[in-house]
Amino acid sequence: MTDANLGSYAFVGCIPKRNATIVDRLIRRGLIILGKSNLTEFCGLKNPSMPPGWSSVGGQCQSPYVARHIAKKKLHWELSAPGGSSTGSAVSVASGFSALAIGTDTLGSLITPANRAGLYALKPTIGEVPMDGIFSLSKSFDSAGGMAKSAKDLVALMDVLLSPTGKETKFGAQKPTYKIRSDFAGLRIGFTEPTIWTSWRKSGRINSDAERFMLQKYDMVVQSLIEMGVDIVYPVDIPSQSSLNYESANAFEPIVYSEFKECLTEFIRQFKTTKVHSLAEIINFNTEHPELTLPPNCPHQNDLLSALQSHTPKEHLNHLRTHLLTAGGRDGLDYLFNQHQLDILIAPGDSALSTLSAAASYPTAACPLSALKLNGQPFGLTLTSPPHTEHTLLHFLTAYESTFPPRALPLPLSSVPLQSATEPGIDAGIVEVILRAWDERRWGCSADALSAWLNRRWKKSGYEVSAEMVCEVLRGNGRMAFRGLEGEEDYSKARSLEGSSNASSR
Repeated sequence: MTDANLGSYAFVGCIPKRNATIVDRLIRRGLIILGKSNLTEFCGLKNPSMPPGWSSVGGQCQSPYVARHIAKKKLHWELSAPGGSSTGSAVSVASGFSALAIGTDTLGSLITPANRAGLYALKPTIGEVPMDGIFSLSKSFDSAGGMAKSAKDLVALMDVLLSPTGKETKFGAQKPTYKIRSDFAGLRIGFTEPTIWTSWRKSGRINSDAERFMLQKYDMVVQSLIEMGVDIVYPVDIPSQSSLNYESANAFEPIVYSEFKECLTEFIRQFKTTKVHSLAEIINFNTEHPELTLPPNCPHQNDLLSALQSHTPKEHLNHLRTHLLTAGGRDGLDYLFNQHQLDILIAPGDSALSTLSAAASYPTAACPLSALKLNGQPFGLTLTSPPHTEHTLLHFLTAYESTFPPRALPLPLSSVPLQSATEPGIDAGIVEVILRAWDERRWGCSADALSAWLNRRWKKSGYEVSAEMVCEVLRGNGRMAFRGLEGEEDYSKARSLEGSSNASSR
């Protein structure tokens, strides 16, 4: 059993008491757990400017699709934008490291990275999947779900995730029936107007040609289904995301801040060993170890501080939950589904449909559409259906897979430049700490002494550097460093070695 660190050094080395229920379900059905993937640290609730897919432990998770190049001996990625927070789960499947992956979703944290990795994915109705042993931002909006390269594989995965084992229930439970379908018979499908695909345009990530290409692919699916005789309603107008605001303010934020503290407390209780016991201790740990936890590209923890200081009255939180359920459900998706007699509603992948669905407690899904010619970035569709109708979403996904062209594949590794394997595989922030400590103190040219000092200083964090790595960093940056010296008392030995080295060079 490995640690569950949420991408934070505060949890490195913290071992849980037992497996999460869904892990036991997977193992008992014969699946092999290969590992844990990177995620946006604390599911994105650390700093508003923190890039999706970045954590202090795992670094920046990159899309396997987006073009890259070498410049000035460094690897540069162009507009990778893999989405988050379940970034590593999506990237691991798209890269071929695993056939299946699990992630969690609050307001698109699973669906967005799946869309940007050309995957099939499903976030079940909130409460359908047991969340013990899994960190979540919010009990009101979070659910664990699955990702796969194939809709058929996703059906098999969801069958495991949503089926209790004999140990979980005394009398057993009726298993869900998920069938693989090759047609759309019995489905009435609504498609939204595709020009709501605005987040890419606003961020400047696509040009007009790329936007036109995305709209053409979207329209191609709609027209193909109409020609096949599928029952289609197009276009369907959905409420804007601003309809979910309460008194012109984000209605989700106070709920998530409040529930984050509760979820974190419950998560920490499930550890057998841990060095932090509360949100306040995590914030203090980050403050005490800024070189590890608050590097230059993410130097703040404003969201954690805001969550700590959040004291919204329960009555107001309940009022906000009711507002979201009404705006997203009764006056939003419920109204649309009833008005048009829909089974499924579909929108562009980066639309607000995931947010509306979370407010209404609807399950959501993703399926691949195509990839941009500009940089190879995949894009897809987001689907939703009423609560507890996961079988309807899987019906569409399996029929879609058997009808439309295969998902886009990443370029083979042989076709893109890779960073030299001889360059130090160490974070730039840690390199800076090593060099600063070396220059500010007397180490007698001993890389061993510096590495021992750093490891004592970082003992609580669980982060460790080897003397070999320290020596390589120092020598690579013009410092005179040696292995095997003990430190200050061996300074004269180091000086003599340095002298003989100079004599040799002469």
